[in-house]
Amino acid sequence: MVKVTANQEKVVSEMLYREAVSRDKNRSEGEGIHAILYTTGLKGYVLVEAENPGAVEDLARDIPKTKGLLLHKKGDVGSAGVISIEELEKTLMPTPIVKEVHKGDLIELIAGPFKGEKARVARIDQSKNEITVELIEAAVPIPITVKGDDIKILKKESEE
Repeated sequence: MVKVTANQEKVVSEMLYREAVSRDKNRSEGEGIHAILYTTGLKGYVLVEAENPGAVEDLARDIPKTKGLLLHKKGDVGSAGVISIEELEKTLMPTPIVKEVHKGDLIELIAGPFKGEKARVARIDQSKNEITVELIEAAVPIPITVKGDDIKILKKESEE
């Protein structure tokens, strides 16, 4: 994983790709870059698949807007920039929040016209990634249907 300036992931991945293609003509066996990926869900990082972290570090060294490789949690320099397939799967295929929320949970709306309002979950439609909530501070409980991405869980119903 290459750390990059936020919101520059696409630009950096294109520069990394062009540099990798130009180096590919002169590379020796075992130094290759296999894939370069950026995703909107991973701000500030570009994923690079390569034979070893050194190949990625060499590739990113002269690319503007790069900030080095992501250090492993343990701080092991030998694993700098390395991420396991299991960790990568969690990042690229996150669990939809509608699978984590239950009827009665207290949530906060983080987008839309009711942003910042607290509400209680009334109904969940996992197939549409929608949640029907009732605003807590409203005089009359009016059901509002929102996308699962527009909420943040504050308290599970079972915690109360």
